[in-house]
Amino acid sequence: MRYLASEIAMIEPADAVLAGIEKRYLACPDCPPEPGLDKTRGWRDLPERIERCPSCRRAALDAVMLDALHVLHEFGLRDERDTLRSVGSPLVAVGYPLAYPPRLGREELIIQGQNISQKAAQAMVERISEIRGIILSQGVPGMHKAGEKPQENLLLAGSDLRADVCQSLFGELVIYKHQSKIHIEFSRQNAPKMRIIEQLMLKRRACRVVDGLCGPGTLGLMCALAGAREVVLNDAWLPAVQDVLLNLKANQELLGIEEIEYPEESSEPVGAAPVLAGRASGAIDIEVYHGDLARLFQRAEPADLCLIDHFPGMDTGEMREACRCCKEVVVL
Repeated sequence: MRYLASEIAMIEPADAVLAGIEKRYLACPDCPPEPGLDKTRGWRDLPERIERCPSCRRAALDAVMLDALHVLHEFGLRDERDTLRSVGSPLVAVGYPLAYPPRLGREELIIQGQNISQKAAQAMVERISEIRGIILSQGVPGMHKAGEKPQENLLLAGSDLRADVCQSLFGELVIYKHQSKIHIEFSRQNAPKMRIIEQLMLKRRACRVVDGLCGPGTLGLMCALAGAREVVLNDAWLPAVQDVLLNLKANQELLGIEEIEYPEESSEPVGAAPVLAGRASGAIDIEVYHGDLARLFQRAEPADLCLIDHFPGMDTGEMREACRCCKEVVVL
C-alpha cells in the first residue's frame, strides 16, 4: 500500500512507543500549573492565550484548545458564548488511559469537530504547532446502507494519522488509524471487548482465529499476541484494511513477524469478493482480506474461532450464517 512519506515518518514501531509511553505527556519540572479553564465559560470570559513552558515548550491541552477557539472565532465560526467544548473532541497522537491532563509537543493533537471551515482548519494547523490535523465530523466512518456511499468524516487540514495503545493480559499493541476514516474508540483500562477476547483465548486457546469485521485490526492482532498461530483479518471498508497493513508493520517485532507481502490490490471503497491484500509470516501466519464477510470463506479457510465485531444495531444474521463453517462464532 502507498502512503505519503510524511505519514510513514509518523509511524513509530510499537515497541518504541511503548518504551516511552509513561513519560510521553508528562509535564517537566518547569512546566506551569495546569490552567484548569472553566469549560462552561464563553469565549469572551476566557484568556487571550496561555503561554507554553519556557523549558520544554510543551503546552497544556487547555492552552491548545483555547488557541483553536480563538481561530474559530476569528473566522466567524464561534461567537462570544461558545466554550472550549465547542471546538470539538481532542484526540492525542497516541491514546492510552491517562490519569492526568496531557502536556503536548509538536503535532501531538488532532481535533474532530463540527462547523469548521477548511480555511479555519488550515489556519489552526499552520499557527498552532501542537495541532497535527483537523477533522470535520459527519457521521460514523464506514457505516453505509446497500447501494449508498459509506459515511466518512472529512480531513480538512494536516494529517489524521494517530494511534491507540491497546492493553490486555497478553501484552500491549499499538494500533494506528486514519481517524477521519475509522470510528473513534477511546483507550480504556476496562475495555469490555478486550476482556471478552481474554476469556475466549484463555479458555479455548484457539489456534486459528478469524476477525471478520476487523477495522484497523485490534481484536485479531490481540488474538495473535495471545497465542493464535493463524489469524485472518477481514473488512469490507478499504481504509480499515489499509490501516491493518500499517499495523502489521508497526507491531512487527511484538508479533514476531518476519515478512510482510501484499499479493493483491483493491481500489473499491467497499469490498465484495474477497481480495488478499496482505500476508504476514514468521512466528504467526496472518492473512488480510478486503471483502464482504458473507463471502470470505470462498477463499479463506474456516477457523476455530470467528469474531464478529459489528456496529450497534447491525443485522448479523447473514454474517452468522456465512461463518457457520467455523467451530465457534462470537458476536461482540
